[in-house]
Amino acid sequence: MRTGAARGHAGHYHQAGLYRSEAEFAALIVPFAEKGIPAGEPAIIGYDDRKSGLLRSWLSDPSAVDFIGDKGLYATPARAIATYRRIFEFHVAMGAGQIRIAGDVPHPGNGERFEGWDRYESAVNTVWQDFPVWGRCLYDTTTTPTAVLDIVERTHPRIISPSGQRRASDRYQDALVFEGLPYAPDPLEDTPPLAELVNRPAADARHALAQIGPGRIPGTTLQDMLKDMLIGITEAAANAQCHGRPPATVRIWATGDRIVVTVHDTGRGPADRLAGLVPAPSSTPDHRLGLGLWVTHQLDLDVALRHTGDGFTVRLRSGTIPG
Repeated sequence: MRTGAARGHAGHYHQAGLYRSEAEFAALIVPFAEKGIPAGEPAIIGYDDRKSGLLRSWLSDPSAVDFIGDKGLYATPARAIATYRRIFEFHVAMGAGQIRIAGDVPHPGNGERFEGWDRYESAVNTVWQDFPVWGRCLYDTTTTPTAVLDIVERTHPRIISPSGQRRASDRYQDALVFEGLPYAPDPLEDTPPLAELVNRPAADARHALAQIGPGRIPGTTLQDMLKDMLIGITEAAANAQCHGRPPATVRIWATGDRIVVTVHDTGRGPADRLAGLVPAPSSTPDHRLGLGLWVTHQLDLDVALRHTGDGFTVRLRSGTIPG
């Protein structure tokens, strides 16, 4: 049995709260975390140490709330979706009638990059619909960029104010029509690549990548960058060869602090707007392509997908990402 504003709602009840001060943040988060406790509703909080410390000092019983301090929770959008699903599955199996979650996705207002998290905020309206989740995403309007706040209004069906006033977002867009942030090219993409392979096997792309780093990137740093990038380039190149339209072109750049790879083919790419964030169902035509993209999104890489008139591109980046 669900309680509060989500009473009678099926699936994910997704809210955004906008605040301008610590007092307004407290007004939005403390009642949300505490009011479900008497009904046995788990409250799961994924904030940084500072905000978690504030919340512990405000709560009447901090031990009743599950604080997730691991920064890996929001390492990548796909991994966050998968991690939360495992948490939801556990609590539902334990008999929870509703699960309350709140946390900070990365964005410039908290010192991180937002690219990719726009798709996450849209996707969770769909991919958590089989769980009784009440998600409240809180954004500080004094530090959150306007472009991010625009995405917030278009990815959250409901908005709540610090006074408790609730309203439907008249700008909300369903995941099937949501338009996220535009693709932002890495500066290296405007320079000649160090390697370019056309219609070559994935093994050749992997070999070229392994040969480019030495002498340009320090040894230990290079090992860290290549650990997941070798898997990523293999998956992306194999997908382009098997599921795209030729020519399939792999380009590789490297500097002292990062590696950038693009894999482009002239096909249309996956039709599913959620591609990469969740595995495609085995019954769909895009299953094998979707599975490869999902594996790539699980890696410790910055992954971007780009659909253009001349085809589909997967970009992978490892190391220090500019901007």
